[in-house]
Amino acid sequence: MAQVIADIGAAGGTVRRDPVTDLLHINDEFTASLVISRCHISPAGGLRWKVRFDSGLRPSITIVARMQEDNAAIHDYYLLPWLDVGATPNLRLAPENGILLDAYRFDTLEAFFDLTRRVPLKVAA
Repeated sequence: MAQVIADIGAAGGTVRRDPVTDLLHINDEFTASLVISRCHISPAGGLRWKVRFDSGLRPSITIVARMQEDNAAIHDYYLLPWLDVGATPNLRLAPENGILLDAYRFDTLEAFFDLTRRVPLKVAA
């Protein structure tokens, strides 16, 4: 969480963390929640990740960090918008999930930090 907050600041964004819910308020424009999803091995030997959403928070974006098989490091990230997953209390992920979910998969959080970057606008003439 601390690294994500620091990286948002490095990108030029501002972030306020709710101390009770850990919900991130970014640039006073949108909210984000960070969910760590541990890797589990199914009875058939496949890798699975269970994601639990906190529907009470309703973050604009949920950042899901999928852990590697040994749960020691992050494997990849999903940036899931509330509009697409808000009604889903739980989600089970496999290594490959089809385009409807894997379109939101990223190796790093650079795409998310790009969303938080502040860009000055030119004054209209």
